Amino acid sequence: MLAGSAGPQEKGTEKKIAEFFAVSPPGLEGLLEDELKALGIPFRREEGGLSFTGTWREMARVNLWSRVASRVLMRWARFRTDSFPELERRTRALPWERYLPPDWEIRFRVTSYRSRLYHEGAIRERLERVVRERLGRVDLTGSKGKIVVVVRLVKDVCTISIDTSGGDLFRRGYKVAPGPAALRENLAAALVLSSGWRPGQPLLDPFCGTGTIPAEAAMIAAGRAPGLFRRFPFEDWPDFDPGLWEELREEARAREESPPDRPLIFAGDASKESLEATRENLKAAGLEAWIKIFRTRLEDLKPPTPSPGFLVTDPPYGKRLKLRNLQNLYRLLGKVLRERFQGWHLTLIFPRARRKEFEALTGLRLQSLLVTEHGGLPCAFLSQRIPG
Repeated sequence: MLAGSAGPQEKGTEKKIAEFFAVSPPGLEGLLEDELKALGIPFRREEGGLSFTGTWREMARVNLWSRVASRVLMRWARFRTDSFPELERRTRALPWERYLPPDWEIRFRVTSYRSRLYHEGAIRERLERVVRERLGRVDLTGSKGKIVVVVRLVKDVCTISIDTSGGDLFRRGYKVAPGPAALRENLAAALVLSSGWRPGQPLLDPFCGTGTIPAEAAMIAAGRAPGLFRRFPFEDWPDFDPGLWEELREEARAREESPPDRPLIFAGDASKESLEATRENLKAAGLEAWIKIFRTRLEDLKPPTPSPGFLVTDPPYGKRLKLRNLQNLYRLLGKVLRERFQGWHLTLIFPRARRKEFEALTGLRLQSLLVTEHGGLPCAFLSQRIPG
């Protein structure tokens, strides 16, 4: 058994009792490392993310403050099994009710590698039955959110991890007006963090869509904890101290900065509908005062400040938006940047396979910062200081 399954944590203790795993989007592990270092939490890098050992406090702080992580798992139980009767016997003995509270949807994600129990669907069916019986539930649906139980069998060793985040951490709660081809919030935050931008410097997104990049930049500038307005399943754990969570939230609120007299974050787009969605999302996030929104065609785009700043964006590409004349759009973008944005730092996300085409059309010579995935495509974070 792992430490997390040994027994409930006494409320208020700082005893290290559990092993956690912060799941990272592909390619963003380095940024996640920076976050855990800033939180003062030692970690070990593993495939797909970072593992760390700690108390409920450390687990809750990562959920509250990580802008990049996909979710935080608690590695709860580990045992050997090579038959379904043994799997059922072992899992029936686990105290599922501690970490799968009522009114939460429960989903199992099962993988098996070089194990006698190889049929992942059959494994999932048996675990679902065990959990329904243990919890006294007719089904595993719920209205509060979704908890993923990750089950991995490797060479007949079964590891069970509990999702402490209650779904993807990139769902901050402010996307009340989603749009097509929207960039996930943690990817947008990663793009901003990779750009070299710092609060107090101008930042412009000329293809803002529903406002995700400006919103994430504003949250960074404000010192806003990205998980501040989410609900987490650990809040319903019987051995989790609600006073601890309120303490962490109060600390986060106290760190938040007031907006400047004049915004230095700018959200532009040619689409009236996109800008309306941006306004709705910023209002839901309480970030309107941090960002100036304006409508502009690309050919009319000009620097919003006299001094150079950072242009951070997710430009359209046909795989997602089916736009015509993308080649003309990219040629125009390059011309506008070279003629009007000298000295600005450009950072964008773009399909890796089409980087050379993009460079040829824009006349830019971009540096690859990292490679991740977006919309099912391998995409690179690309950067350049516009010469001039």
